[in-house]
Amino acid sequence: MKNKSEELKLMFIKTKEKIFVSDNVAGNSYFHTKLAHLYFDGELPAKTFKSDWFELKSIPIELTRKVPEREINHRYELKEGFVVTELTPQTIHERYIDEDSEYYEVKGLYTRQYETEDAGFEVVPFEIHLVEEVEGNFEITRSQYNPQYGLLDKIQTHPNLLQLKPCKLTKEETYKIIREHIKLNINPKYARISSDYDFCLTVEKVIERFEPESYTVDLNAMCPRRKPKLETRYRTSRKARVYEAAPKSYQKYPIVENFVGESLQDLDNNIKIFLHKLMDKINEPVVDCEHCKGRGVITNGN
Repeated sequence: MKNKSEELKLMFIKTKEKIFVSDNVAGNSYFHTKLAHLYFDGELPAKTFKSDWFELKSIPIELTRKVPEREINHRYELKEGFVVTELTPQTIHERYIDEDSEYYEVKGLYTRQYETEDAGFEVVPFEIHLVEEVEGNFEITRSQYNPQYGLLDKIQTHPNLLQLKPCKLTKEETYKIIREHIKLNINPKYARISSDYDFCLTVEKVIERFEPESYTVDLNAMCPRRKPKLETRYRTSRKARVYEAAPKSYQKYPIVENFVGESLQDLDNNIKIFLHKLMDKINEPVVDCEHCKGRGVITNGN
């Protein structure tokens, strides 16, 4: 019987439908797991988004590992093109071709051959430590954000279960997410970004005028010695600020509110809802109202 110290220590998170297991009991940053090639009740574990955590159907009763195949029937076979004689038989047993053997001098005419044999499985003793039992469903997920958790939750909660706790993003990360999303999804036909910096962002609405506005341009303005050459042009749209934001205090820009959630999943949902509503507002077609001569606008026919 193996010593207790030789047992593989495993920690489990039990959920309603599955089990998560890891051998990184100490929570080391750099860790090489042994579980990927072990069999839990005859089945290999499923991988998750964390390299040292795996998914099982239930807490295992037996843990086994496959023993490496064994080489059997070692021998030397005469190479093709050489004639079989008393001095060069077709097959020589391995023990008859050492330095003291009569066949040693013809060893170069032979190739070493063997077969492999499945050695089966061996039992791996293990020790179970149940980290937590979670009500309902739970998945180990990969977050594209850097959520911040409360100090007490970080002290009392296993790192893999923090995603179930309330969290938020910093104002800097919140601002960065909003800024990048707007730049990727803005429709230049209806809105333009007029200020785009790490410290502030301004988005302006492009509003179609109820009637074109005329203005005059001097085509020779860059050549003061020439006689002015005037040309009448028309503006068919005007601009109005529709969104402003900053990650911290800067002039009169409104500071973004942190994205928050009751859990990591809730945070992700809240971010998606906010960005969807924001882009609906930014990309909504708007025209001047012809009845009030541009004092009001028409959106979606209203």
